[in-house]
Formats: sequence, C-alpha cells, structure tokens
Amino acid sequence: MKINIYYSIIYNFLLKTYKLRDKQGFLGKCWLLLWNYSSKYFSGAVSTIIHGYKVKVNNGNSYALYARLFENYNNPLLQLVDSVYELYNRELTIIDIGSAVGDTNLFLIKNLPGKIEKFYCVEGDFEFFNYLKENKKYFPESHLFNVMLSGSDNNKIGSLVKTHLGTASSIGEEKVKAISLDTLLFDKLKGRVDIIKIDVDGYDGKILKGSGKILQYYKPFVIFEWHPIMIKKTKNDFHEHFEILTKFGYNKYLWFNKYGEFSHFELKDGCSNREELIKLCLRDIYDYDWHYDVIAIHSESEIDILKIAELKRAKLRGSSF
Repeated sequence: MKINIYYSIIYNFLLKTYKLRDKQGFLGKCWLLLWNYSSKYFSGAVSTIIHGYKVKVNNGNSYALYARLFENYNNPLLQLVDSVYELYNRELTIIDIGSAVGDTNLFLIKNLPGKIEKFYCVEGDFEFFNYLKENKKYFPESHLFNVMLSGSDNNKIGSLVKTHLGTASSIGEEKVKAISLDTLLFDKLKGRVDIIKIDVDGYDGKILKGSGKILQYYKPFVIFEWHPIMIKKTKNDFHEHFEILTKFGYNKYLWFNKYGEFSHFELKDGCSNREELIKLCLRDIYDYDWHYDVIAIHSESEIDILKIAELKRAKLRGSSF
C-alpha cells in the first residue's frame, strides 16, 4: 500500500491545527476548505501517528480528528475493558465488530498495556479492512475477518456506503450476502469471550440477533452503538438490541452520550424511557447526530456498575489521540 507523501503532510498539518476548525473568520474557513479539498481529491493512503503508533489510514479519516475534538471519545469502552480486567484479573479476549482501520484497537492497547490477550476483528468494508491488515502489526494476537454480518445466514443486506471517511453503513441499494456472528466465530473461539464491541451504524441490533449462541454460552459484556437516525435509515428496529439481550439474561444497561459522557442507568425494563430518547434523537435538534453508546451487563455478573459510570480510569488515560 503506497503512501502519498504530499497528502500525508497536509493531513498531519490539519490534525496539528485542528483547533482552527471551529474558529470564526478567515482561519476557520481556510482550515475547513483545505480539509474538504484534500479529502475530496485524494482518497488514498496517508501516514500518520495514532496513539503513538505510525499507521496507514485513508486520507481524511475522521478518527484522529474526532479524538482530538472530543476529550472523552471512547471513554466508555476504555473503562469497560479496565473494569472487566479488574474483575477477572487476567488478560481479555475482545470481539470488535466494525474495526475500521484498527484505531479503537490501538486506543485500547496504548492505554491498557498488558490487559488484552486477543482481538477478533470484523470489518465489512474492503478498503478499511486493507488498512486494518496493515496496522494489525501493533496488536496482540488478532484474527481478522472481512465479512458482512447480520441476524442470520444467507441474508442479503444493503451494501456499505461511507457515511463519512471514518465509517460506513449498510444503506447501499446493492444487496450483498451476510452471515451471523455465531456462524463466523462460535466454532473458532478458544477458551472465552469477555467483551463484544459493536459499532456498525444502525445494524448493531441485527448483529446481536445473530449472536445468540455466543451470548448464551460466554455471557460477555457488550458495548454497542444505539443510533436511532442510522437505525431508521437501515430500516431496522429501535428495540431489537434490548429484546435480544434481555432474552439471553442481560438486565443492566449503562448509557453514555455520543461524547463519551455517562447519561443514565437502565435497569430491567426501561422501554418507556427509550421511546422518548428515540424521538429526541430523530428530531435532530438537541445536538447534531445525537446517539448513545450502551453497555449491557448479564444478570449473573458482579461487576461494579458505579465504577463504570464514574469513568475514573478512563479519565486518567495517557493517550487521547
């Protein structure tokens, strides 16, 4: 994969001057113009530093920018991994669905060294998957899969369309084959699964539907994105995530807003409150593209949910970007 030096310089310059993005006046306009121009006219590989690792990403990839703009970005995931490690006192196995270029994996291994034994990374977008393969050299033991996931086998879903340069969603008109997570991984897993992380822009519920065997057998902690705007665009069910998890014994949910800040607990059945949250997100007035990350915990787990909500360890992280 060949790096474009010229666009790498531009991309890294824009990251270093990211505070200009929200400035009023001439400098802010120039920053946005250069970012949009660069992203539009070159979509190939650039070299940058993410969490201290020299990596390859697609030009305009938004992760490194968002990680700078939002100081609590991905804090719920970091806190969950640290809390589960503390609970079990051993290295963890994580299934990462929607791995993109591997940015979240780098975030975890940099901030929680020695706490992750193994990743199973699933990425449906072919371009992102190629970058993921390039960047996996920094991971602990890892197994990569370039497949589309859904609620059952031999299912056809919309092809992936990039919603921005850091993520893609199954909203394309072309239909492509998808399989369940159980079919992909259940027979390949060795020993245990501690955490499942899902971030697939509207298809999180469908993927959980196809994960029943893993949920029932391993009872992993689950963190997923609950994004009503994208759920509606992908024509999926707002409540499916919770119905599936409840079916397999999950009864505690910790909600965090899109900025990584704790929002509220949902214990047992909080469906009535959820209806108001759906309306809030779909109205798109409160804040742009409003959505949540949700941590689901099995009824048998003794983990301290207050520690997760407090995000104490995550707020002390050494590497934000």
